[in-house]
Amino acid sequence: MNVRGLRRNDIIYPAIFVVIFLIALRNYLVSPPYTLGDTTILSQSNPGLYSPFATIQYYLSLILGENSLIKLLNFLAFIIAPISIYFTLGRKNDIIKNLVLPLIFTLNPFALSIFYAGDGESVLLVYSLQPLVFYLTYKMLTDEKNINKYFIYLSIVEVIGQIFFFQMFLFSFFFQLPLILLSIREKKYIFFIYPILADFIGFLSEVSEEIGLYIGVVPSVLVSPANTLTKLGLAYYSTVVSALLFAIAIITIFVYKNKYSLALMSSVGFLLLIYAILQNFTFHIPVISALLAAITTFQTKVYLISFGLIDLSLFYLRKTKELIVPLLLLMLIVLLPNTGGLQATTYSIFSFKPQPIPSWYYELYDFLSQNAPGNVYSTTAQYPYLQYLPGFSGFIPGLDFIHNLTSNPFYGAKFILSSFQLNDPSLELVKTFGPILVYYNQNYTGLVHYLNGTPVSNYSISKGEIIVSVPKGNLPVIVSLPYSKFWTNAENYNGFLELTSTISYNWLVGLEYKLFFVSLLFFILPFVMLLLEKTPMKDLIVGR
Repeated sequence: MNVRGLRRNDIIYPAIFVVIFLIALRNYLVSPPYTLGDTTILSQSNPGLYSPFATIQYYLSLILGENSLIKLLNFLAFIIAPISIYFTLGRKNDIIKNLVLPLIFTLNPFALSIFYAGDGESVLLVYSLQPLVFYLTYKMLTDEKNINKYFIYLSIVEVIGQIFFFQMFLFSFFFQLPLILLSIREKKYIFFIYPILADFIGFLSEVSEEIGLYIGVVPSVLVSPANTLTKLGLAYYSTVVSALLFAIAIITIFVYKNKYSLALMSSVGFLLLIYAILQNFTFHIPVISALLAAITTFQTKVYLISFGLIDLSLFYLRKTKELIVPLLLLMLIVLLPNTGGLQATTYSIFSFKPQPIPSWYYELYDFLSQNAPGNVYSTTAQYPYLQYLPGFSGFIPGLDFIHNLTSNPFYGAKFILSSFQLNDPSLELVKTFGPILVYYNQNYTGLVHYLNGTPVSNYSISKGEIIVSVPKGNLPVIVSLPYSKFWTNAENYNGFLELTSTISYNWLVGLEYKLFFVSLLFFILPFVMLLLEKTPMKDLIVGR
């Protein structure tokens, strides 16, 4: 279908999708600044030349306001998917394929659980773009004459998705894999280069952030996958869902033999096979371990991708009666009650109302900002948004840990936040904000000390550099910041930094800033290729 050839249904169905999600998110869209899982609406600081994504997000927040920006992104995440599916995979006089399948692709308990967890707009936006990824890859496979044009569009989708979530390329791989498998079956062995290259361009468009996350962050939180099932509460739920997904796979493979359906189911099987095998292993290989952790430690994400692939596979079943059994099984997953494994049911979005940020949080934020925070710790994890307070260093497990923080000057805790009274002679209750008690550590003498505990007053600490002014020969000094191998001239002192020189650089931070221009180059590359492309966009076919 040519873009200019819109039919009445091409207006009716997208309008239905928009209306449904306006109704579902009505309370969310008009809510004041809110708290939702990891999401807290606060003004952002200028990230500098760190990554194109961070820069774009910062200026969008300034223009729209962070509260409005996050709401807009969440809303877009719910309407992009069904509309893009309708125009690329629906396009028939079939209400199931035009309305039902696009809706359940978007509205399912996995997507809603990610939304409820907070900061979910990034994952959901990337998920919503996958129908376009699949469609453009499909067009490259079936329309070899225009393969370069579709490659450009696919690359643009990849870099746009990468803005929102750093694992866009990983999501895309599993939606491209079915068509890569078909290309091998059809002996088009060079075809796989195009989707993989588009993914690589997307990866490089945020390589500055990727390097920081894969090398510096993810390995430090990598846990044994076998232990996360119970911790995340997905053990029971994942068993039920796995059984249903397996049933759909068996029915699709042995009863319905459409090659696209089979290829999509093969990608689901490959993903779940990796997931199952890696449950028994933990890897500590930079970058590789981070990619594996993306699959093994976030089960909801795995099921979200699997659900989406299965949903797309049903578009290729030609007879309505072929849809009945797999569609019913998908609907069963959609309508499953909350077993405790996920944070929400599909239909809970229609009664969802976010919790406004309490006024005491802003007062606490201002108090800490004005009191030159050093290390701020909290004994309560009941309010996850405390982690965004100025100077926040972490949640602490209990009274024994508090004693270590307050009695040993090397630990440098300045403020302790708690939802209950702390009976320690070194702690002074200075203020109460709502349910939070703020204690000042009277033993606190700063972040930098000599080995004997004597404080060093003349120092500067930034994200990438520590400068300490001490007389020549008065080294080493202890800095009450967590030890990281990325700091130069530093050794591990009970988990904190021991400097052997007056200047230490975090070379990872420096690398990230240097890679900003590499990221920027690959971010604009697909758009430059589009400008150089001679065929107008309107001449490209949209839809099947």
